[in-house]
Amino acid sequence: MSQEAQPQFVSVPVPSQYVTQVYAYLAELTGATAATPPVPQVPPTGPATSSAADSPDDDSLPVVEWTVEDFRRLMIEPLSSVQTVARVLDFLAKQPDTRVSYTSLANHLGVEKKSLQGNLSAFTRAVRKHYKRRNWPMTWADAPTNEPGLKSEFFYTVNGTVAERWLKARTQS
Repeated sequence: MSQEAQPQFVSVPVPSQYVTQVYAYLAELTGATAATPPVPQVPPTGPATSSAADSPDDDSLPVVEWTVEDFRRLMIEPLSSVQTVARVLDFLAKQPDTRVSYTSLANHLGVEKKSLQGNLSAFTRAVRKHYKRRNWPMTWADAPTNEPGLKSEFFYTVNGTVAERWLKARTQS
């Protein structure tokens, strides 16, 4: 069998504060060769030589409203992290303005919480790099939870406008 068909795994100790970023990077690797077309309607920020858009911590990128066309583009993005977020948007768009817990999202998607966390981190990088913005199409807030063992967790929401645009993009694809 080829090495591609049977990957070999190694254990690598990672400081706990970087585990999420490592998961996100691994999630991103599945689509690392995918080409995403540039976003012409969003002007670049900063000097042309800047690599600020590649930095996940860069807050100089604009907050840009998500359009139906942005969502159409997002739906065909082959990165697994983006596809996971597309499934999150499918779920949230069915119930606009309703807060959905992180635990509920992971359960609905059938994924481990750490895996979802890695995908969300990778999505942040994809949004910054490929969409030249710093905002997600959904919002989140940390709030108290009834989840056993947790005092609080993140709750995710899409507003009615985002839900409508997402569903419109889904029906037109």
